[in-house]
Amino acid sequence: MKSIYLFAACLAAGAAATLTSCENKSAFIGSWTAASPSPIGAEIPAASSATSLLSVDFQKNPSDGNSGPVYFTSIIEATQPVTAQATEDLSTVSPYEVSVSATAAINGTWHFKDADKDDLLITFDMSSLSVDVDPSGVAFSENMLTGAQQPMVDSLTNATAARWKSQIEAAVKTNLARFTELEDIEVSGNGSALSFEIKDIRGNDNTVVLRRVIDAQ
Repeated sequence: MKSIYLFAACLAAGAAATLTSCENKSAFIGSWTAASPSPIGAEIPAASSATSLLSVDFQKNPSDGNSGPVYFTSIIEATQPVTAQATEDLSTVSPYEVSVSATAAINGTWHFKDADKDDLLITFDMSSLSVDVDPSGVAFSENMLTGAQQPMVDSLTNATAARWKSQIEAAVKTNLARFTELEDIEVSGNGSALSFEIKDIRGNDNTVVLRRVIDAQ
């Protein structure tokens, strides 16, 4: 009989480890960041490559455990090849590559889709969307810089930052539509990992994995 009780205890422990998300439906509350950047080049046709590193902060309304504020931020890196062009002094600049770094942020609210509390619905406040392309984060490949006068580089930097802001903002809006419903949300690894499924641009399921952000203080 003792061995039977021991076996039952082991089963219960195993079940607790695998069903953490079912027992604690608010385990996803907190700050999370993606395990790795995701490609978003399809949303920015002008880019030869583009990635987004997502961070999400879920909060809970004190009076309502079924909804709360949510904050999405993303660090976006993109590159684009540029063909040769003539300058005002009729010299020719060799083909080069430009890279930009941007930060996007938006506020929203979350609530459970149904009583099972396995899916979240997200409503974004599009008026809160901000996209910042820092000119200091614009970089040109070495062959652009070789022999170029600094005023020319500065002019291109400012124009590039302004042009990319509108392109990235459009891409962010397109990408956000994929996060309006988070399916099969689950917290694992003793609360250190969050996963859920979203639809990609083709309508296929895509698993997103985030890691909990630990406050150093």
